[in-house]
Formats: sequence, structure tokens, C-alpha cells
Amino acid sequence: MIPWILGCDPYAEWPAEGSYFPYAYTPESELQDYETVRWETESWTPEDDADQLALYLLKAQDHKPAGVAEVEAHFAAQSLPAPGDGQSISLAGDVMWVGDNWSSFAVPVADLLDGDLRVGNLETPVSSLHSTEPGALGLYAFNAPSDMLEALPFDALQLNNNHSLDAGDEGLAATVSAVRSAGYVATGVDGQATVGNVALISYTWGTNVREPSAHELYIEPFGHVEPEIDWDRVARDLAVEARWKVVLLHWGYEYEYFPEPQFMQQAREFIARGADLVVGQGPHVVQPAEICHVNDPSQVPGVGTCSLRTADGEPRTAAVIYSLGNFATSMATIPCQVGVIATVTLGSEGVTGLAWEPVATVDGPSVVPLASLTGEEYLAEAARLEEHLGGWGRR
Repeated sequence: MIPWILGCDPYAEWPAEGSYFPYAYTPESELQDYETVRWETESWTPEDDADQLALYLLKAQDHKPAGVAEVEAHFAAQSLPAPGDGQSISLAGDVMWVGDNWSSFAVPVADLLDGDLRVGNLETPVSSLHSTEPGALGLYAFNAPSDMLEALPFDALQLNNNHSLDAGDEGLAATVSAVRSAGYVATGVDGQATVGNVALISYTWGTNVREPSAHELYIEPFGHVEPEIDWDRVARDLAVEARWKVVLLHWGYEYEYFPEPQFMQQAREFIARGADLVVGQGPHVVQPAEICHVNDPSQVPGVGTCSLRTADGEPRTAAVIYSLGNFATSMATIPCQVGVIATVTLGSEGVTGLAWEPVATVDGPSVVPLASLTGEEYLAEAARLEEHLGGWGRR
């Protein structure tokens, strides 16, 4: 007989709410100055704070490989199932300005995106109304020719991220038009998309152009120290009629190899409100993934276990991929040139499995499987990713 029918609380062994990781943890100490610089807090601007800008550039070069001790231990304990039966989704990270070879740069990895639904994040405008020359729109503003859309092996593109307004509202409108004309489903600008039985609900921490837009970009301040996220809006968005709900988040702190606990807390909130899969991009480097158990009293939450309860009591399995890294980029460091393509399968009770395959942007430019590269630096990065991602299985 089921214990709780007899009056036993199946969650009696669970710790008090908020008393366990990731809600309780030991903050990092003795950080280098550059490691504390986080553009996504929106607490400084390059034009006004040259010292912060210098530290930011140093962080872009050196990165932040270590994380909170409990975070590192949590991901080291993860063991994620390999893809199984059900709907399969292929996901890739930031598609950035690459500089050349626009119509074919992604062809070498197209066969790795073999899911029933293929999704990427377009982190550059593709406006025919604006210059595509580097620096023409600003130091960190970009615009790619529409030829880029010929190269992308995706079905749907997320369009809301911090570069959405690099060419202003006019450039954003031109980008949305070009993306749709090229046959892609667009999500994250003036509406969220549903493709078949999968809802693609996307948000961004903000935009680099900090001026009002006439467009809805689904901005939520994930990176703020004291975030004011509109969870009521999130709940309404997640109430969409769809079999599976995938949340695409442009979030996280750039160049950091592990998510801060605040993002892990936010991920659990998305799952509690109905998300089956939470997928992040934005840090420009790969971060780990985790499985989250929903309404399973045998899975006691804490370091090594993501587990939560919801009011409906329905058991399911969700997952979080904190950062896929870059899919295509002109950035200089090897960890920024390498990202992962994720394969996720979804079944009757949520996520049934995950896998990853690393890709790298090389001179040309071209995006190729990391396994095809034999240079010492690429072999070292492949080994680092194997250790970093741990139990998250390969394709």
C-alpha cells in the first residue's frame, strides 16, 4: 500500500525548503578582480567605466574556470541517461558573426543536427539595411549578410539575445523578416513559437543597446544580483498548449565554466512552472547539464540531486543544459571557439535522455566536429570537455 495513504509523509526525509543546495551554499572567496566582472548585472557601462571594461577584456581572455565548490561537486555527481525513445531535439548555441564563408560555414556539421526539431540561437542581426563591416555599428555591435541563413542547419531560431538591437529596431524587423523568408520558425520577438508538439519559449537577460524597443523581446534580468523576474508572465507563457515545453534562455555570466547557484535556482523555478527542458546559451563557453526529478520523493534534493515538488503531484523528468557555448564565432580563445550540439529526447514523462557532440569554429571560417581536429590545443580542449561535462553522454 502507498505509504501516504496510511498517513505517512513521503517527503519526510526532505530538508526544510531553502536550507539545501543550490539555495544554501558557500560563496567563493579570494577571486581575482576580473572574475567578479559581470556585464549581465547591468551595473556598469563600457563608456562610463574604463576600469571595469579593462577587467572585462581580461576575463574574455583568461575566463573563469572554477566555480562554487558545491556547484562543482553537484555536476561531478551527475549521471545523465543517453538519448532514448521519443521526440528528439537537436540544440546548438550562439550563432555569431563569423566574417566570411557565409553561405556554407556550417555545412561540415549539418549531419550532427539530426533531431526531429533543430534549434539554434541567432546572435547577430541579418539586416540588408545595415553595414556588415566589423565596427560599423559599434565596438560590440554586429550585422551579418542574409547569406548566413543559407548555412544554418536549423528549423527554428531564437532571436532574442543581447545582440538583438545591434542594428536598432529597424535592423531587428529586417532580421525577423529575413529569418522567416528563409523558412525558419522565429521565436522570442513579438511572440513565442510552437513547432508541432513542442513549445519554444525564449527569454534574454537584456540587450547591449539599453534603449527602449518597440518590440517585445521577453527580457528578464537573470544576471542581476537581486533579480526581479516576472514569474507570473513566465507562468502564462508556459501555460501554452503543447506536449513538451522547452525554455531557451540567453543568460549566465560570460566566460564562466560553471553556472552560479542563482541560475540553478532560476532553472528550478522554470521547471516548477512547467518546463520540461531548460537550455542556456550566452556565456560563450560550455557549462554542464543536470537531470531534475519532479514529484519523486525518493530523490532527496541537495548537492548531486536536483529534485522538486509541484502542486499537481505528477511525476516527470526534466533537464537543464546551462550553456551550449558557441556554435559559430570569430572569438579568439579555444574554449570560445568550441561549443556542443546537444541531442535531447522527450517521452511521455519528460526528458528520457541527453547527449552531446563538440564542434569548433576554425579558420575559413568553418564549423567542424572537434573530433576531426588533431592540433594539440584542440586535443587538450576535447579532453577538458570530457572531464568538465562528466556523466553527460556522448552521441
